[in-house]
Amino acid sequence: MSPRQIDVADMQCWLLRMAQVAWRMPAGEVAILFRDQGVFDYIDDLYDLLHVSSYQCALGDVERYLQVRGALPCEN
Repeated sequence: MSPRQIDVADMQCWLLRMAQVAWRMPAGEVAILFRDQGVFDYIDDLYDLLHVSSYQCALGDVERYLQVRGALPCEN
């Protein structure tokens, strides 16, 4: 893996775990949601923008992405 791929995977893992806690969902369900809704690809595609802010801000971006797709599993 390249250094960028490692950094992207790290962010994907952190955001999955943060979503798990914030949304009170099992990690497996969050992973399925991320996969099915393209969140992992979203993080990869926008990593250069997402990593310059906090992970909390990045999770907010993921939540807005899911909300636009009608797939946000929680209410903000």
